[in-house]
Amino acid sequence: MAHGDDDPAPANKPPGPYLMDGTGSSQSYAVVARRGDIFLDIRFAGLSDGAQLGLPGKTYLHVRLRSARNPELAAQLDLASGPENVFNLFQPQITLDAAWPDLAFEKLDAGRASLSVGLFIRGSLSENAAAVLARLRQGDVFRQLAAYAVAHAGAEHCIAEQERVALWLAKQAKPTLHELRKKIVVDQAMAATREEFEARIDAEEEVVAPHRQDVKAIFQRHVQEHLLALTISERRGRPHEAE
Repeated sequence: MAHGDDDPAPANKPPGPYLMDGTGSSQSYAVVARRGDIFLDIRFAGLSDGAQLGLPGKTYLHVRLRSARNPELAAQLDLASGPENVFNLFQPQITLDAAWPDLAFEKLDAGRASLSVGLFIRGSLSENAAAVLARLRQGDVFRQLAAYAVAHAGAEHCIAEQERVALWLAKQAKPTLHELRKKIVVDQAMAATREEFEARIDAEEEVVAPHRQDVKAIFQRHVQEHLLALTISERRGRPHEAE
């Protein structure tokens, strides 16, 4: 069932974003624009290391744009807008891809047309994840993606405020950012643990001890230290860099 965002829309602003189901997922797309019973919607797709696309040292943030019919949502919107604003659904039906002529869809079947779009961020996921995380937390990258969708749909067809779509994309990305944050802390803690443990073993060669327990204790201590350092740096608004 498609519905609007829980937060009330600002006065005199378009409603939304309304949500639509994806293939095998519930409410995973935010509606951007409408033409009759055809809707252009968007969802967060993920992060990829730029090296996979021939650009090492960068990270690719991408979303999926989809064109799909939803007669139920169309009827719901027409009912809410009043008889004078009802779309003429009896006009000749346009195809899913033709509804948005400024977009070149990659996949097209009877149920949907879709394509992936994105932007590159400075910093590699494998080498400088902290900088990538700090860049994503600024939020304007999601505004750029929302603006792309609005521009290519045509402002006259949009039914959701661009800023609300951007905020929804950022919310969708939170689990990915959480995992990225965890990776940063773990990688930094592991590097610090190896350095400290190697120094200890060099000084205590051939000493019998429960070394596995020692490693675990050192690792947990460094996790807490780096987690605290990252949290402090985020509050100050700048990326934390491993020493």
